[in-house]
Amino acid sequence: MATIIKPDSTNKGNENYSFRCADAGFTGCSCEAKGSSPDEVLLKAEQHGREQHNLTSIDDQTRDKVRSKIRHAA
Repeated sequence: MATIIKPDSTNKGNENYSFRCADAGFTGCSCEAKGSSPDEVLLKAEQHGREQHNLTSIDDQTRDKVRSKIRHAA
């Protein structure tokens, strides 16, 4: 099961990629998805979108927007 991590959490293990929901336009949302790859982060972000923002259908355009906002930790 995917885990959504709050922005103030420490970066654990090899979770070198992250996505902040606010960066995709949900400015009131402070959730951040982290993972070891962009694909893992995308899956977590999609699950969060369905569960917390009632997104019933996530199209390719939305996925591309999320992908463009995924960041790699320095």
